[in-house]
Amino acid sequence: MPFILSTAISIGNFDAVHIGHVALIHAARSAVGSDGNVEIWTFEPPPCSVLQPEIQIERITTFETRKALLLEAGANQVVKLEPTLALLSLKPNAFIEQLVKTGAPDYIVEGTGFRFGHQRSGSIQTLRSLGQQNQFECIEVAGVEVSLDGSTDIKASSSLVRSLMKEGRVQDVAKVLGRPFELGGVVTKGDCRGRELGVPTANLGNVQTMLPCDGIYAGTATVDGILYVAAISVGTKPTFGSNDRVCEIHLIGFDGEIGKYDWSLTVTLSHWIRAQVTFDSVESLTIAIEKDIQSAIKLYEST
Repeated sequence: MPFILSTAISIGNFDAVHIGHVALIHAARSAVGSDGNVEIWTFEPPPCSVLQPEIQIERITTFETRKALLLEAGANQVVKLEPTLALLSLKPNAFIEQLVKTGAPDYIVEGTGFRFGHQRSGSIQTLRSLGQQNQFECIEVAGVEVSLDGSTDIKASSSLVRSLMKEGRVQDVAKVLGRPFELGGVVTKGDCRGRELGVPTANLGNVQTMLPCDGIYAGTATVDGILYVAAISVGTKPTFGSNDRVCEIHLIGFDGEIGKYDWSLTVTLSHWIRAQVTFDSVESLTIAIEKDIQSAIKLYEST
């Protein structure tokens, strides 16, 4: 009789793929063994975009990035779930019965605060009871706490990541994610002010995830296999009047053609340098930019 491999499924948004999400994958892997099947079922877009479209939730990852991170963390398969009204209207028992019929899990692995079914009426206790009825084991995983700068321990969550990003606390964000936050987009034509100041920048367009609060950041980017330290500016360039909010990246030591457009660029945000400031002259701005570049280099060298 052939040996049948076990399957563990975890379902949720997984937008951040933070250390708590990774803990779910590790628990699932522990349950099924090294040869078992771990599936992550992730909603795309998030259910709130259907249930409360008036509320705009800023994304932390694109689906493609999320999938790659989940697979890297140890999942065998990532299943995209479309949050239709029909699916979200299912009562908890019907929701789980449909999941069992489709995925045939031996285990369903979720966090302590897991909610599911119509109006989020199902809980981890509901899931455990439904497991007894549908021949799967419910594995409950406690939240993972992280120590942030100047704070007591706090549970990792996607909402925490968003809150920290809005404060520019990218070092704390990295603690919650277990990696630096990444911004990806396409280099587009800007106003070329950086080039005029002797500091050419890549204007990052088509960014599909959230930006941090306005300010200057240090980070890195890899172009053609070469790692560059980066000084990153997010904001409206108030020294030059009223402008749209942009993300501009100076790749330190990069001798390629910044003026070439429509190429993909991904940059990590590792450190906060300073807040966005309105300078009284272009000369003062230029001096500040040079200090920012030196700060980015020092911060990279210190890590």
